[in-house]
Amino acid sequence: MVLYLTSANGQSKTYFVSPSGDDGKSGLSIKEAWRTLDKVNQVLFQPGDQILFESDATWFGQMKPQGSGSENKPVIISSFGDGNRPVINIGRAEGAGIRLTNQSWWEISNMEITSGAPPELGIGRQGIVAVAKGEDQHVKHIVVRNCYVHDIWGQMGGNTEFTGYYSCGILVNIQRDRNRDRSRPMTTKIDDVLIENNRIERFDKCGIISWGPVNNVIVRGNVMDNLGGDGIFVNGPYRGIIEHNIVRRSCMRSGNLDLPGGKDWWPHTAAIWIQNTIETVMQFNQVYDTGREKTNGDGNAYDFDFNCKNCICQYNYSKNNHGFLLIMNQTFGNVARYNISENDKTHLIQFQCDTTDKNLVHNNIFYVDYGTADLDYHSGAADKSKLGARLVNNIFYATGQGRFRTVYTQGNMLVRQFNDTILPPHKSKTQFYNNCYFGPWKNGLPDDPGKLVADPMFAAPGTGGEGLSSLSGYKLKPGSPCINTGIFIPLNSRRDFYGNPVIDGSVDIGAFEQLGSGVFADSKREEELNRTASVISELAWTKRSFPATLRKAADGSVMISLREPVANNITGTVTWANNEIKARPAYIQIGKTQDRKTFKFTLPAGSVIREGAVLHVLLEEQGFKEEWDIPVTEAR
Repeated sequence: MVLYLTSANGQSKTYFVSPSGDDGKSGLSIKEAWRTLDKVNQVLFQPGDQILFESDATWFGQMKPQGSGSENKPVIISSFGDGNRPVINIGRAEGAGIRLTNQSWWEISNMEITSGAPPELGIGRQGIVAVAKGEDQHVKHIVVRNCYVHDIWGQMGGNTEFTGYYSCGILVNIQRDRNRDRSRPMTTKIDDVLIENNRIERFDKCGIISWGPVNNVIVRGNVMDNLGGDGIFVNGPYRGIIEHNIVRRSCMRSGNLDLPGGKDWWPHTAAIWIQNTIETVMQFNQVYDTGREKTNGDGNAYDFDFNCKNCICQYNYSKNNHGFLLIMNQTFGNVARYNISENDKTHLIQFQCDTTDKNLVHNNIFYVDYGTADLDYHSGAADKSKLGARLVNNIFYATGQGRFRTVYTQGNMLVRQFNDTILPPHKSKTQFYNNCYFGPWKNGLPDDPGKLVADPMFAAPGTGGEGLSSLSGYKLKPGSPCINTGIFIPLNSRRDFYGNPVIDGSVDIGAFEQLGSGVFADSKREEELNRTASVISELAWTKRSFPATLRKAADGSVMISLREPVANNITGTVTWANNEIKARPAYIQIGKTQDRKTFKFTLPAGSVIREGAVLHVLLEEQGFKEEWDIPVTEAR
């Protein structure tokens, strides 16, 4: 069959689609409406065009429109007339109800996508999808707004472009060729993604995924319920925003050993999580009742996953989930603050990071009135001395039959080993400091030099319901021992969970800041503390960049390549502590070298890397230093 594309040239046009229409007509008015999705799929749409489907009507099939919009002239898919959203029913088909491929400037709103067909082995199903694939593509401006995606049963596992993570309600992603040379940089990108005010229910596997888009990524105001896997997964953005979303009953079927296709899938799922992100914010979200099948090691409400740097989780609510927060290894400088967790169970917080990663958990409230809520240090490594993050100004409140504990875990879900007989062996103030503890800890309170063991005097603890507005019970009563007894946190938020300003010189412990009860802040001192914290953080991050690779070239030089360039405001030296070097100085001055990512040392011909050779690195910024040795065992 030959498909002929009709080009809609000239000025922007509005096309109507109705079950009573006729594909032989122009489509340019309700009386001249088209009838089928096949007709829509044959047209090459132009910037500013609109494709409007009749409300209360249903189409069976899949929509794959052609063409792209342009800046400020997007192509729009939406509805006309009064009534419910127009429905696209994909039935038993594989793939999406609406799919865009390498197309920019599209806005999709007021559409309903469904299937109702039972799951079939090997068949992945999707709702609304926009993908960029191939080389040198740059997709811009994808908006999905006010759509309803429901009753679509894809496959939880599998590695096709429609199964596993790609079996998703709303998916925007860069589709990578599995056979491509991974050493080559990715030349295809997506920017400017807005996914807002959509509803997704009864779906396998995932609700919303943005995988690859970098700039101007926003996921907000969406509501999800009864998902087999993850609720919201955002991978890749710089300063992305995930806010005001509600996720109920996610992770319900991931990790179920009886599901077909389970040999080739990732069972660990969470409600809202980010990965490979920088300065991205999760805020004002609500997560309820996550599931956790046998092999799912997650089930958390929120997650700082691999390669999250300086991201924030704030003003969120978590209730009855299998954990409030996961912090993975290969993360740095992330902050969870002013959140409220009510009756989260299993691993309340799971740490796979270590304290040198400078992740911080402060001014949160953790309430439990049944079961044991673990602060779970999960690692297969024998050295436990650094595992964890810093916890400051939090309130841990256990009542009824609830209790907390710290525990070390190892192994996968089916053979998980627990050890709660030892407490975290960290240096003073590097782990717990200045938290409030009320109620039992199964294995004794953590080592907290500034601990407050007292009733924080909440207004009505344990009374959280549906919505952020239901949490007034966690405000502090006048006279609470937590008022004005917190410690200052550099680079802190300027408001608490309830919107009260955090600006006086006496911070409260917990997520509530009592107004008018503290002394005036010393603004100059706080500015200095903020500056110091920023410098120390930047130096610590730069230290982690040394070295990514160490390579000896044929000409006798040794090339040291970093993960990221040294920031322009950092100076210092890199010294090669090996007596073989005679042809050139054994050090490089960072402040004078033009290439701040690759450093080159020249060795005499026939030189070898001697046992005990080291790189000595000294970094300096605004009077602060980081200085350390890197053992050199081999140059490749």
